Amino acid sequence: MSETTDKDVLGKADGLMRRHGAPGAETGAFPVLTDIIGDPAPPPEPEPLAALIAAAAPAPISKSDAELAREIFTAVMADVEGRLAEELERRLTEHLVPQVHTAVASALGDLHQELANAIGDAVTRALENRNK
Repeated sequence: MSETTDKDVLGKADGLMRRHGAPGAETGAFPVLTDIIGDPAPPPEPEPLAALIAAAAPAPISKSDAELAREIFTAVMADVEGRLAEELERRLTEHLVPQVHTAVASALGDLHQELANAIGDAVTRALENRNK
């Protein structure tokens, strides 16, 4: 683009931004380009279990309540992990068993051919040795 065209485009963009005002203002409820572009915020650090339990509680919790919450959390996680393990095993079985059967059949076919070649070679040698 030429310098004049660049200035025209930038001027039009500035005019559009001024016409619609600040984001959220009554004259322009839509964000402008400069509101959208910016440095992305880093993802938040995961909170420790105790902080999550405390944040989920409506009021300060006692030590016994926190222990009960941990026990419930542990029991639920064990149940979910058990279900996930069973589901993962089922899905792997569904996908891998046919592949294993195909691989075994292919290997047996290869071995069958190698065995036939070895038997043919042995018969040929035996016939040659008998004729000598």
